[in-house]
Amino acid sequence: PSPMETPNIDALAKKGVQFWQAYSPAPTCAPTRCAIMSGNHPARAQKTHVVGGAPPAPYNRPNFRMMPPWYSGRMPADEQTLAKVLRENGYRTGHCGKWHMAIDHHAFPQPEDQGFDYTRSNLGTTARMRPHRLTGFATTAEDDHHRLDANGFPYHQNNVDALDFIEESKEQAFFLYYATWLVHTPIHTRSRALLDKYVKKLGVSLPENPEHWSGKGQTNPFYCAMVEQLDYYMGQLFEYLEQTEDPRWPGHKLIENTYIIFTSDNGGMEAVPNQIITDNYPLDRGKISAMEGGTRVPLIITGPGIKAGVQSQVMVNGLDFYPTILSLTGTKGPAGKEFDGCDLSGLLLRNPKDASLVRGENGKVRDTMVWHFPHSVALESTIRIGDYKLIRNYDDNSLELYDMSKDLSEKNNLADKRPKIAARLNRGLSKWLQETNAPMP
Repeated sequence: PSPMETPNIDALAKKGVQFWQAYSPAPTCAPTRCAIMSGNHPARAQKTHVVGGAPPAPYNRPNFRMMPPWYSGRMPADEQTLAKVLRENGYRTGHCGKWHMAIDHHAFPQPEDQGFDYTRSNLGTTARMRPHRLTGFATTAEDDHHRLDANGFPYHQNNVDALDFIEESKEQAFFLYYATWLVHTPIHTRSRALLDKYVKKLGVSLPENPEHWSGKGQTNPFYCAMVEQLDYYMGQLFEYLEQTEDPRWPGHKLIENTYIIFTSDNGGMEAVPNQIITDNYPLDRGKISAMEGGTRVPLIITGPGIKAGVQSQVMVNGLDFYPTILSLTGTKGPAGKEFDGCDLSGLLLRNPKDASLVRGENGKVRDTMVWHFPHSVALESTIRIGDYKLIRNYDDNSLELYDMSKDLSEKNNLADKRPKIAARLNRGLSKWLQETNAPMP
């Protein structure tokens, strides 16, 4: 159970399929975003972490033997992105929020270079509060840029931009890539009432140093309030789709002709210097780690032909979105394009609980996923085959083996007890890394 209240996201989960074994392609944002938009695994694209493009340098010279490898600073400008192919099929394409598919948010290539007709990246209510996060709360004043609405939530330009795109585009088929800035750092809320609500609910006190938080678990009231804000703005978008007539389909609402994919680009960031943000328990660790807490993410998919109220244990990945969307929209893929993910349309439309419906381009049922993150404190590659997951640590040359069907928290290392299984997975990992020419430390 979580103290965070998310009624709109909870309601969305009941209208489609909620996946409990969904993964991001990487444990950090930029490689995952590039993978979703290109259909290429981060290792194959040599885009395995944020920033990139510079000569390799030690992450921590005194404490680590290994140095992270060179990796690309951006998604290639000529990449046949999902947005480009959908636009060729008559879709109006829009991006709102975070971009960061290059060295930084503003670096080339930008959304308009990658197939988007519309792009907005206003931080809205997530812009840093100054001089600290207990100052600058929103008010009801007419001239307040973050003016509170009738429900006490701050005006959020990022969400308004998303709604504006749909309003402008509803006369034709549209594709919106809404990369909300919530709930990324800086962790704060402009609603004092919402912050006070979680202080009371959690039974905590605000810190003397406004930017610090040392409470363990899910006790950070700033973060909890931020999560509820995310839910509120998502609810506005869902409500618009549910109440707005579809101009191309008289007598029907937009939601009846719209697929929603709700997910994250990595697991939750558990802490930053001087602040505990949250706890991904029962998953181990979080963002910047190839453990489950860094790569297992929420995933809800709703839309025409998808059954409501389904909870699925089928293993899926953000790499699957590109080929799935092509199939659901009848869009022809780029000539010669090979996807590292699978088309999930059959799974979604037939039986979301049947893992045998997830097949690669070779027609074989997929049972394997790989993550490659030779960076930061992790310095890891990971392979999962069926229920077994192997983690290779490059810095100390160690192996860890876990049975995910019995050990969700990755506490019981079976590498010594089941050496044959560990060796088999390790060979499979080496073969995959070699085939993709993955950058190595």
